[in-house]
Amino acid sequence: MKTLLIAYGSQYGYTEQYARWISQQLEGRFTTQLLPLDQLTERAVADADVLVAGLSDYGGFLTGAQELKKYEQELRVKPFALFTVSFSGLAGASQQKLDALLAKNLGETLVQDALGTFHLRGGLDHTRLSLKHKTVMVGIRSAIAALPKKTEANQQMLDSFTRKTVDYSSQEQVEPLIEAVAALA
Repeated sequence: MKTLLIAYGSQYGYTEQYARWISQQLEGRFTTQLLPLDQLTERAVADADVLVAGLSDYGGFLTGAQELKKYEQELRVKPFALFTVSFSGLAGASQQKLDALLAKNLGETLVQDALGTFHLRGGLDHTRLSLKHKTVMVGIRSAIAALPKKTEANQQMLDSFTRKTVDYSSQEQVEPLIEAVAALA
C-alpha cells in the first residue's frame, strides 16, 4: 500500500481539522501519516509516495509555507496536492487569485507542479486570536464596514465580530481533493 503524508500548517486548528478529515477519508487506500509542517523532515518527505500539504491563510501569509519550500526538490519527484484554508476560501476570492497567493508564498513552479490546488473555508474564533491578529482584525473590520457594497463573505466577516465564533469548515469541501488523491492509490 502506498504511503500518503499529510503535512499541515495550522494556527487555530481549522487546517489541522481538514488534514484529519483527509486522512480519515483516505485510510484504507493509503497508509496515512499526519505531520505539522514545522515538524516536516527530509526523511518523512522521502518516505511518502504521495504528499498533501495544507496551509492556513492569514492576510496573504501562509502558515508553514517556508517549511514546505525547503523540500521543493523532493516534492518535484512525487505527486503532491496543495490546499489552503481561509475565512472565506472560494466564497471570497477566485481560484486564480488564491492560486496566485500560493505562488507568491511557495513559488510558481511548486504550484504548477502540484496535482491540484484546493481552497477551503475555515472559521474564526475571536476569543482565541493572538494580540497581533486581533489588531489586524480591527483594521479589516473598518475596511469592510466602509465598503459601499459588501459581498456575502464580507458580511459574514462583519457578523463574526458580533457572534465571536463562526465555523464554515465542512468535510464536503475536501471531496475534490480526496478524488484527485485517491486516483493515485
